[in-house]
Amino acid sequence: MNVKPLKGAHDNRPDIVNQTIHSNSLALESAQNLQLGSITTHVKEDPIFELLQQFRQDSRSNKIDLGIGVYRDHINQSPVFSAVKQAEQWRVDTEEDKTYIGPLGDLPFCQAITRLALGENLAENLAHRLAYAQTPGGVGALRLAFELLSENNSDRTLWLSDTTWQVHLPIANAAGLVLQRYNYYDPVQGPLGFEALLDSLYSAKAGDAILLQASCHNPTGLDLSNDEWHRLAQYCAQKELLPIIDMAYHGLGKSLEADRQGLRIMASELPELLLCYTCSKNFGLYRDRTGMVMAITADAERCAMVSKQWMQLATRHYFTPPAHGASLVRKILNNNELRKLWETELETISARLRDVRHNIFNTLSEAVPDKDWRFLIDGRGMFALFPLSAKEILQLREEYGIYIVNNGRVNLSGFNTLNFSRAMQAMANVLNKQ
Repeated sequence: MNVKPLKGAHDNRPDIVNQTIHSNSLALESAQNLQLGSITTHVKEDPIFELLQQFRQDSRSNKIDLGIGVYRDHINQSPVFSAVKQAEQWRVDTEEDKTYIGPLGDLPFCQAITRLALGENLAENLAHRLAYAQTPGGVGALRLAFELLSENNSDRTLWLSDTTWQVHLPIANAAGLVLQRYNYYDPVQGPLGFEALLDSLYSAKAGDAILLQASCHNPTGLDLSNDEWHRLAQYCAQKELLPIIDMAYHGLGKSLEADRQGLRIMASELPELLLCYTCSKNFGLYRDRTGMVMAITADAERCAMVSKQWMQLATRHYFTPPAHGASLVRKILNNNELRKLWETELETISARLRDVRHNIFNTLSEAVPDKDWRFLIDGRGMFALFPLSAKEILQLREEYGIYIVNNGRVNLSGFNTLNFSRAMQAMANVLNKQ
């Protein structure tokens, strides 16, 4: 195709060449003043991954990792679910293409997760008000949820608990939200109580959002009771607060049914909420980045608008999520045999975590009676905050090769039949010296 110059147009190609050469020399001169990686501000290392690097560099054969938040079994392995293996074989046998799945991702996967999280009846009743998108893990879901808040009202404040997963804060900061803290847990006093939580939200404004964890609270392991969930739902309705439910450990606490009660209460009693769901822990799909963000909207019209917003936000960041993990979860949840197998495997994990909690409680209550260890049997899931000072945590690391996050968060699945006695003795030695 021949393209003719516009009538009367000036041939300015020499000028453009000269401008390009001039701009290149300016860019080269500028690059000498500022280069990639030359920032003067200190880049902070993520404390958990920094701890992981220290652990990997430790040459001691009896070292113990209680830091990184990945489930380990009784022989210190992070197993692949048998249900996942079978679903992967199905995918290998049946997959016909590798094309994009679109910004909203695998919608049948989202529907299956919605039914799992809300229950069949509630999911069906709310179907016309649900807008969802598959995301790259729970972090992707949180980022889209936080950006949706910012897109709809840039002055909105997000309230986070004073003790929460350390990655919540940078994700919320990156979304440009105004942040405040509500009372949940104190390193010295422990749980601050539900009344303290409500009192700390007194200054929250209508339209503000509150980030909550559905179950197996990270890092404390201490959850709200069903009665407290009901009271909090009433409080949110009264003050017009938007709950964001982070559901990262569904099924690792008491059961799939018990662990979703807080979400179900909120979804039944409030006109709007956001859900961020990840399959990393309860399906073991850590590296496959399998998650979902969902909005319960006030009506069908707003539901359609939020779906468009999810699509725009996804396109802005990653365009389309990975297909592999979502297809496995969809297959497992929609196949009776695979679902039963998965539920059995998940219950084995949650039962082991409950046993570990009781074993540590019994052992340390006798070995270190001056400390109150009841938080272990009151809590659920993989994590607990141990009453350890920074000095004690460092001593455990240097003298015994036991790696714990600096705030005292312990991954309970890191205890196993091979290291339990040694770890308990080390903690008793360190704590009884103080």
